[in-house]
Parts: sequence; C-alpha cells; structure tokens
Amino acid sequence: MHDCSTDGIDRLIHFVDERIAQLNLSKEEVARRGGPARDTLAKIRGRRDQQTPMVGTLLRLDAALGWQPGSAAVALLGGQPLSLTARSRAVSRPKKHALQRMSEREIMVRLVSQLDDEITRLKADRDAIDARIRRLRTIHDSFTAELTVDEDLADEYSAAGNPSSVAG
Repeated sequence: MHDCSTDGIDRLIHFVDERIAQLNLSKEEVARRGGPARDTLAKIRGRRDQQTPMVGTLLRLDAALGWQPGSAAVALLGGQPLSLTARSRAVSRPKKHALQRMSEREIMVRLVSQLDDEITRLKADRDAIDARIRRLRTIHDSFTAELTVDEDLADEYSAAGNPSSVAG
C-alpha cells in the first residue's frame, strides 16, 4: 500500500487503488468507462519523480471512479478525493465527451453488493463455526462420559472383593 501522507503520484495511486478495490472494479473496466487505459495507469505509477499526469487523464479518472470532477488533482496535491455521493445536490453539465460516468446510483449499488457479499461470507463462516462447536460439544460430552464414575458400578466392583479404590 502506498503512503497517503505524502503529496504527488504516490498519494494519487493510493486513492486510485483504494477506490478501484472499494468499488470492485478492474483496471480494464476503468478504461472502458472512459478512464485512463491500463497502460496509462501503469505509466502514472512509473512517473513518481517525473511530470504529473495530464489534466484530461485526471478528469477521466474522476469520471471513471465516481469522484467529483477535480478530485484526482486534489489527491495529487495532498487532499482527498470526494465521491459523487458526497455532494448534496446534483449538478447537470453538458456532455463534452462520451464518458461512461459512474453514477451515484451505481456507486451505491456496488457498495450494497459488496455488503451483501460480506454478509453472505459471514453467514457461511458462522455456519462453519456452529458446526465446529457442535463437533467440539460431541467430543466434550464423550470425554466427560469417560471421566464420569458410575457409583453403583464402583460399589459393585468394590463388593466383588477388589480393594483398590476407583478415582472419580
């Protein structure tokens, strides 16, 4: 993971990677949505001490990742990108490019889908844990039964002339 406490390319890469993971996007899907191509993302990663990405590249990142316009540049300069869902009202702008912007609804659908997936995994984990607890209880009960002394049987054994005591 990149250190997001610094400015520049490393910080931008940190937020881009975080957003891609958060929305469960592939780099190919980012490119299909009008964002930078996969090789452009790789070039950005390789620039560390070179010139910053072009403004158009940063704006395409904003659109493809569901950030408010200018967020990638803000991240590059030390701030944090802002999701489209963070704004209080929709702003309509004329479309200049044929970008497939990530809508607020799609961001919400993706995040809810991730929550549903996590809940399903947790339920499966819980079921597996419940099964293990049942197995452990069975072993526990068997072990406890082995350690329990039947007093009648012990008395009968002693009465039969076996003087050794039965521990219990």
